[in-house]
Amino acid sequence: MKHMADFSSLYEQHKDLTPEEQKRAGQAIAGAMGDAQTAFVKEVSRMVQAGEINVYKPETFYKPGVYEKLNAADRGQADLAMINIADLLRHVTDFYISKKTPDASPHLEQMIESLWQMKDRFEQKHGKILKF
Repeated sequence: MKHMADFSSLYEQHKDLTPEEQKRAGQAIAGAMGDAQTAFVKEVSRMVQAGEINVYKPETFYKPGVYEKLNAADRGQADLAMINIADLLRHVTDFYISKKTPDASPHLEQMIESLWQMKDRFEQKHGKILKF
């Protein structure tokens, strides 16, 4: 029950926050990111803004001609995996492009790391068929 005690004490510490303080507490904080994460988010955001990929159309993520070489079962599995990758990619690029969030943030860095893990698992199974 240690977690309950921690939660209770946390509540007691912060129960008198004003609505403005509560809003600030929920906002993403700015903070440096690694060079690889920064380069990645800049590149995928550029690709989205240029129309090279569309986060609402995961089929635009595939390199031309490579996806088609997969057998039907692998294409079906790839399409299912793209649903999760597209969702996280949408969050990453929306966060970066938004004027309401910092361009560099520990939150954004963690989202990118999660996306990379998904992408790595996907590529281990299907090969390097993604544009990013």
